[in-house]
Amino acid sequence: MQAPYLPAPDADFENWFANFSGLITTSPTTYGLVVGDATAIAASYTAWNTAYLAATNPATRTSPTVAAKTAQRISSEAVIRPYATQISRNPAVTNDDKVAVGVNLPNSSRTPVPPPTTAPAISLQSAIHNLQVLAYYDTSTPTSKAKPPGAIGLELWQYIGVAPATDPSQAKLYGTLTKSPANIGTNSGDVGKLATYYGRWTTRSGPGGQNQTGPWSAPLTVAIV
Repeated sequence: MQAPYLPAPDADFENWFANFSGLITTSPTTYGLVVGDATAIAASYTAWNTAYLAATNPATRTSPTVAAKTAQRISSEAVIRPYATQISRNPAVTNDDKVAVGVNLPNSSRTPVPPPTTAPAISLQSAIHNLQVLAYYDTSTPTSKAKPPGAIGLELWQYIGVAPATDPSQAKLYGTLTKSPANIGTNSGDVGKLATYYGRWTTRSGPGGQNQTGPWSAPLTVAIV
């Protein structure tokens, strides 16, 4: 596990922040930033440095200046962290530049979440006016409500028309369901039409930070009442 990039002692934080701000001010594009970002970081550093010096100089060190320094550190860290995270995760910034500016290198030891390999099954539990109650389960564990490993929910896709859909590409994403059964609403103008549903498991993230999806379920077509 990597150590926190922001040092805990104020003196070390001062040195880190001065380096961070100085390098970004000199060449913001090296770190995937723009001049406006460098200006905001430099302004926050100036405010921190002023408060830090006032709180550490024996001639000006008082309870109010110490409190002001503590408050300014909290404020400055709120400015710093999004930029540091952006730099750390930016593949266009070299590792040497990331180390030089003082941020952690991305954790390459994490294993990406693989896409689900099994399909869900969807069934109709009940239907009333413009409301259908759908249940779903994984086909590999039909007696359990457990999702497959890595899955956070079921992507439900819906097609409404006078005839059933014949392919998931005809449907639109209704939403991601996390609990079964689920209430699915339709519009009053859809009464008498057919709703076709397709579902697939989805993960929270995967390679490149993108969610991963599994194979499609068999279609479920029901009449809208």
